[in-house]
Amino acid sequence: MELVFLLICGGVAVIASLLVIFARSTLHSALWMVLSFFMVAIIYVLLHAQFLAMLQVIVYAGAIMMFIVYAIMMLNLRQEAKSKVATRISKVVGVGALIVLFLELTLIGVSHNMATIQGPVTDKLVATYGRVAVISNFLFSDYLLPFEVASILLTAGVVGAVVLAKREK
Repeated sequence: MELVFLLICGGVAVIASLLVIFARSTLHSALWMVLSFFMVAIIYVLLHAQFLAMLQVIVYAGAIMMFIVYAIMMLNLRQEAKSKVATRISKVVGVGALIVLFLELTLIGVSHNMATIQGPVTDKLVATYGRVAVISNFLFSDYLLPFEVASILLTAGVVGAVVLAKREK
């Protein structure tokens, strides 16, 4: 039964992600992205990763999406109709990237048994220290550099949005 819910939520997440690409309005794309983020959070819950599900809802569906909606309102992105060619090209590139990603995931799924792929987090570590402690230990020790690079990129995105919003037309 869990597998059925997992497949349904995965399907809804993929459809919502496609609607992010093909929606005519930027605001509608943002709302479809919220649905996609919530479906990913439900998938995390079904995979017994409740902490990641909570972070998914708080960080992505909450904070990041509020930032995106704020940027849409600040930049007044209603001039989309003028650039039909660029929109079509970006949609074709997006669908092409989606197909490549799907083929890569299919290749990985066919070539490896997913039960044999294990990371550094084992059931024994989780039982001993707790899921949040184990994840935070790896996040702030082994994966500190990627974590800091991601925070710098997010800060650069915020600064870029402010610069774009303040630019005189």
